[in-house]
Amino acid sequence: MKVIDQYAYRSPLRHFDPVQKVLFSLLVLITCLIEHSLLLYITVILLMGWLTVRKGLTPIKLYIMLMLVPLTFLILSLLTLLFDFSTESNSFLWSIHITHMYMGISKGSIQICLFMFFKVFASVSCLYFLCLSTPMNDILRVFEKWHCPTFLLEIMSLIYRFIFVFIDTATTMYTAQIARLGYRNFHLGIRSFGMLLSTLLIRTLKMNNVLYTSLECRGYNGSFNVLHEGSYKSLPYLYLILVEALLIGLGIIEFILGG
Repeated sequence: MKVIDQYAYRSPLRHFDPVQKVLFSLLVLITCLIEHSLLLYITVILLMGWLTVRKGLTPIKLYIMLMLVPLTFLILSLLTLLFDFSTESNSFLWSIHITHMYMGISKGSIQICLFMFFKVFASVSCLYFLCLSTPMNDILRVFEKWHCPTFLLEIMSLIYRFIFVFIDTATTMYTAQIARLGYRNFHLGIRSFGMLLSTLLIRTLKMNNVLYTSLECRGYNGSFNVLHEGSYKSLPYLYLILVEALLIGLGIIEFILGG
């Protein structure tokens, strides 16, 4: 989280209008969720990767590591879609017999998993583009302009700040355990990790109470007044329309060719 926040503030794309970036990311994300086109997904992954790495100056190694974060959850989810059940084995490319049914992999299940794999990564690339080019304060400012309820914005802002408190507390405790050789073997490591989890929540709640008290001492009345950049660079909205039209066109072309 800290790394993402740091590169969001360092990114040259930060100085562009956050409304356009949020709108662009949401439109492309919705297009990925609605369309069923492998060509569109690959195009979105390449486009968002190019904008984030080339224009946003995010290190390619960091970007690849971030893209691999949801891979474990994605593989576990795709395994449930890859295998299918049927009373006949003719529809499967590979199958095993289980009691009165067959469990196997079919051509259709492979296609579904392939489309879902690229759809997820295309959607994730849209979110990473926004997170690595726009600080959280600017994103909340956009939702404020769109008349999002104030209490939701305040909750989002507080949760976002308390995430860093949680991470710092966990890192400090973990470093202290390592310094005391708490992970020198497997059994001791399990015990140390259990102690870390059991005390982490208590310490985090105490830290949150201290931070909230400090906010009240500084006149916090339920709303944050944050300074924002006075002016942003802006691109013609025609560019956004052309990109969206191109993506929709790719989906239509693949649908026509596939049909």
